[in-house]
Amino acid sequence: MIYKLYFSVSNMDERNDYWVPLMNYFLAQSDNIEIHCWSEEEVVVEETKSILKGSFEINLENNLTIFKGNVAPDLVNHLLWCNNVNVEGKIKWFSIFLSKNATAIFSSEHWGTEFFATNVDEKDIAFIKSVMPKETNFHQYMK
Repeated sequence: MIYKLYFSVSNMDERNDYWVPLMNYFLAQSDNIEIHCWSEEEVVVEETKSILKGSFEINLENNLTIFKGNVAPDLVNHLLWCNNVNVEGKIKWFSIFLSKNATAIFSSEHWGTEFFATNVDEKDIAFIKSVMPKETNFHQYMK
């Protein structure tokens, strides 16, 4: 069976070691990415611009800087392995949306505390639950 899965962790939880394996899992299935940063977070916006080096479409919308483009190894490396938390210990990017063939498959939102997977099976759900903290809230829906 195929499911939609929403899951979240408490903002009070300082631990975010689940984020890299979770993102790695879904980035491997994606061909397109959209990254949302609050425009006022100038350091994150400028750092993201410098990593993407003009290869992404950049839009400003409702106080957000939105980066859209194809998933590429240098981007994956930056997101997963190169200092992905800010000085407060939160994931740097407000939201990240992943898609495959123009179909949404996964999102990490609110600095890596809320997630939505749109097309997962029991194997995917087992993996997600294996990396998420025990106190994670899960809501599973049949597709």
